[in-house]
Amino acid sequence: MSKHLLILLLILLSFNLFAEEDFPELEDFWVRAAPPGSMMQAAYGTLTNNTEEDFILIDAYSPAFKMTELHKSVVEDGVAKMIHQPKLVIKAGEQLVFKPGSYHVMLMHPVIKFGVGDSIKINLVYKDGDDKKVQEIWFPIERK
Repeated sequence: MSKHLLILLLILLSFNLFAEEDFPELEDFWVRAAPPGSMMQAAYGTLTNNTEEDFILIDAYSPAFKMTELHKSVVEDGVAKMIHQPKLVIKAGEQLVFKPGSYHVMLMHPVIKFGVGDSIKINLVYKDGDDKKVQEIWFPIERK
């Protein structure tokens, strides 16, 4: 390998390493498998902010669904409902946990067919000053 190619490779790898630090760490992400014909599914997992800055999650989207929103499941007066979350703040050193019965990424109106063992791309959108940053994640479909 030439010296110039090695230097270029090291530069590209360093940009990639720095880019990963610009997002929360991802753990245990998955999409709940749905019965055939289902128009809604939910994605879960944990985002850990290992930085000294807060992250503001403002949206999510997926090419596999017509609509994608951030939601929280709550029970009010004995009635379960989902509430759209226009933004979720992940404070420095803290976690945001997406789990059944709480926060989740709501996936509505699938445009492709998929099942257990497949993976779906979901992009999480963060506010960064006046700009937006997108974190691409592949979620495995599981039966949990």
